[in-house]
Amino acid sequence: MTDFILRAGEAAGNAGTGTGMSSDEMMGTTYGSLMSIGLLVLMFVVFYFILIRPQRKREKELKEEVSKLSVGDRVVTIGGLVGFVANIKDNEITISTSAANTLVTFTKSAISTVTKRDKLNPDGTVKKEPASEKKGLFGSKKKDEE
Repeated sequence: MTDFILRAGEAAGNAGTGTGMSSDEMMGTTYGSLMSIGLLVLMFVVFYFILIRPQRKREKELKEEVSKLSVGDRVVTIGGLVGFVANIKDNEITISTSAANTLVTFTKSAISTVTKRDKLNPDGTVKKEPASEKKGLFGSKKKDEE
């Protein structure tokens, strides 16, 4: 008889929820839902700082370099063509390629890499920077070798 009364009391207590769950079970379900939403937000934040932010930074730096182009700078196009800037007009850049001085005109958006004239050797190769000291993962110093 007491077992019947206890079951009736539990049923009456769960009647308001309409789910047949106890309050502890409902709290666990709510907590699990909040945890899954929190994990999704955390994953988005991690992806933003690992993938999206560095890409935007690189695009901004390239846009700035392209806007400061001058005649004689070495450029590489998105198609892989390497040459020196011969002429700059509004949105077009004419580059000189190869020993035959072939002139090719591109839009500024086709430039993928810019090397300033002062960072080039007389033969057109890129000057090597002196090795700089960098800290390793655990603070130990090591030389940057290239």
